[in-house]
Amino acid sequence: MEEVILTEECPTPEEYIALRKLVGWSIPDPSAIAPSLRNSHYCICARARGEIVGMARIIGDGGMVYYIQDVIVEPSRQGEGIGRRLMDRVMEYIRRHAVEHTIVGLMAAKGKEEFYERLGFTRRPNEKLGAGMTIFWDPS
Repeated sequence: MEEVILTEECPTPEEYIALRKLVGWSIPDPSAIAPSLRNSHYCICARARGEIVGMARIIGDGGMVYYIQDVIVEPSRQGEGIGRRLMDRVMEYIRRHAVEHTIVGLMAAKGKEEFYERLGFTRRPNEKLGAGMTIFWDPS
């Protein structure tokens, strides 16, 4: 298996779309992708032979709230520790920038909850916190 190198960069919009397709996620409006990636606080890509095989990014207000978004590893490369390496770098960034009581959130893909629990994230709902809520905006 070829070496996987992590690079602090955002993927290109084309790479981003390709990764989302590989894991079966919907594709956002193409006009929103480049500005969204550009406005990320932090992006990290995993590359093998120069080709993207994974990514993760952080969005948020840069102070009280950080949100981990788009943690994606190409399905054929899952189980190799790439996701853990990406998350280690994401959490390293948060440790350097977060202040006391900063909220760090994410939405786990179905079946990936235990992965994030091993990293210290709390499953919701629980005795203290309600269920996380989401709406996928449809302007029609």
